[in-house]
Amino acid sequence: MRETLAMLVELQSLEDALRDLRVNKQRLASLQSENEETETVFLQMLAQQRMQIDETEAFCKEKEADIKGAEENARRARSRLTGVTSQRELTALNKELEIARRTNQQRTEEVVKLLDQLEGAKAAYAKKEEEWSALSTQMKSLETSLKGDIETRESQATDHQGRQSEIRGQLDKPTLSRFDRISRGRNGYALAFVVGEACMGCQVSVPPQQLVRLMRMETLESCQNCKRLIVHRESVEKGEPVPIVDPSKNLGLSE
Repeated sequence: MRETLAMLVELQSLEDALRDLRVNKQRLASLQSENEETETVFLQMLAQQRMQIDETEAFCKEKEADIKGAEENARRARSRLTGVTSQRELTALNKELEIARRTNQQRTEEVVKLLDQLEGAKAAYAKKEEEWSALSTQMKSLETSLKGDIETRESQATDHQGRQSEIRGQLDKPTLSRFDRISRGRNGYALAFVVGEACMGCQVSVPPQQLVRLMRMETLESCQNCKRLIVHRESVEKGEPVPIVDPSKNLGLSE
């Protein structure tokens, strides 16, 4: 029975490794899809911000050109002062200059505000670029790590499958049938270790009498709660029963 228990533990370990390979392939496909979506959204957002910055810069240049044009008109108007011959002409020219001054002042204030907004927009854009750079690096790192893990597992898969077939050929049919039936009902987890006094499959304590049998490795036991096959981890790893010292105190049993 000890040999059977050891083979069942190895069989479960091989199944876990092959399942992890399948799960990681699914994770990689999902991760790549999510990363592509994230990249599309982020780059679109950056492109929109860049377009807004370009539009603001272009508008500022137009306003600055208007100001320069108005200043040139005001300069020409002032040059006409020397040729004024009547009070009416002087009044009209002064009014023209005052309007030009106010208009230029208003445009200048608008440009100052736009430049402040532009500076803030550029700072926000630069920050978003840094965020994207960090996020992109992180996403690529996760993909690379997962791909490396998959490659490693794929290189071992053939050996795992061969060893699986070998173990299945050595186990008796009733035991193998029992293992497979539980595996199908428990999503591939047919066997669980007992550590301390608890089944690691469901975290429920096993009865003291059953724990003694598990430690002796003389029978094939199932968890009374989750119905998985269970083995005493320490005993199986040592390959021999763990000494049971004073069972009446440790396990609540009478001698």
